[in-house]
Amino acid sequence: MAHDTLRLTRDLQTVLAISRAMSSERDLGRLLDLIVQAVTDLVGADRTSLYLVDHERNELWTQVSQNTTAIRLPMGRGIAGTVATTGQTINIPAAYADPRFDHGNDKRSGYETRSILCMAMRNHGNQVVGVVQALNKRDGTPFNDYDEELLSALASAGAVAIDNAQLIARDRERQRLERDMELARQIQLGLLPERPPEHPHWRIAAFAQSCDETGGDYYDFMPVAGGALDAVVGDVSGHGIPSALLMSTARAFLRALHERGLPPGETVTALNRLLEKDLADDSFMTLVIARLSDEGGVQYVSAGHEPPLVWRRNGTFDVLDSSGLPVGMLDDSVYEATQVAPLATGELIVLYTDGIPEAQRPPGHEQFGQDRLRALVAAHAAHGAQAVCDALVAAVAEHLAGHHPHDDITLVVIERR
Repeated sequence: MAHDTLRLTRDLQTVLAISRAMSSERDLGRLLDLIVQAVTDLVGADRTSLYLVDHERNELWTQVSQNTTAIRLPMGRGIAGTVATTGQTINIPAAYADPRFDHGNDKRSGYETRSILCMAMRNHGNQVVGVVQALNKRDGTPFNDYDEELLSALASAGAVAIDNAQLIARDRERQRLERDMELARQIQLGLLPERPPEHPHWRIAAFAQSCDETGGDYYDFMPVAGGALDAVVGDVSGHGIPSALLMSTARAFLRALHERGLPPGETVTALNRLLEKDLADDSFMTLVIARLSDEGGVQYVSAGHEPPLVWRRNGTFDVLDSSGLPVGMLDDSVYEATQVAPLATGELIVLYTDGIPEAQRPPGHEQFGQDRLRALVAAHAAHGAQAVCDALVAAVAEHLAGHHPHDDITLVVIERR
């Protein structure tokens, strides 16, 4: 009896010491290693596995399974899966005599399982966060009630420590992602013009807003030999990092092609061939390029994009057509430029992405729409490019009524001086 009391006292002290160590460990990987080794030593097991519960995927997974590789298994399957589902401890003295035991794992690994002690790990909310499974007592006896008591005490402390470590890990991952997204946003912003260029014959205003930290819209201005200027607005399918990467790639290709001095149609045709080779089937980019001449003439290419909106001083808008499919869909697409009648002083050309007419509050509310866009351009055109740009941005924000836009918004307003 004295021997049993001494053993109990010693083991409880060990559990307390391990619990303190677990509570101070913030790194999830090191914590799991600590728990596995503690269980192995405390119950005298030959090896121990610790499975974490992935509730979103409804499965268990482990990277801490002594002398084995990482494992994933569905909830409810096998001994560990059953314990994770029911929360009930399973103590099997003779594995091969129990119909619940899967012999296949032993056959694959060459290991012989004799006895199993498997227990759920519950956090303060009584939720199962993990399962610990000990195999084969080293002295050859089955696991007993005393082993269960020790493991229960250790599992409770371990579950709380795992919960805390996972919360810390998720918070660190969130902070890392936020830093990465902010860096990506700064890089992307660096690809946009700092300000519209000064031009003797055109006055330009521009605005861009991503619906996420990074976006797939972009605009650019590229001077052409002889004094002309190319204004570009693009819209990549989707949002986020993939779209931002595609946008930056398209921008680089377009700038390199522009150095050849080709007409806009040939430039977009060459860009399409380059992008189509590398794009996934569900990725594409709409694009509009407007070449502005010193004399007020405009020619444009609209690859699946809304054609330019041209406002005349008599209050009308030109009716213009798109030039073809979005860039990156078919490698043999050919694009041709369309000529617009020269703009007179004070007349406007507006390039924009569909984030403006399609701006919408939560489903069920009306979109901003083309009619509202045209009406605002007409109402403020007499005050110049910047006034039109400011009025459109303010009107879209008012229409959204504080809701975040579901698509990127890009706007370039060009006024003939």
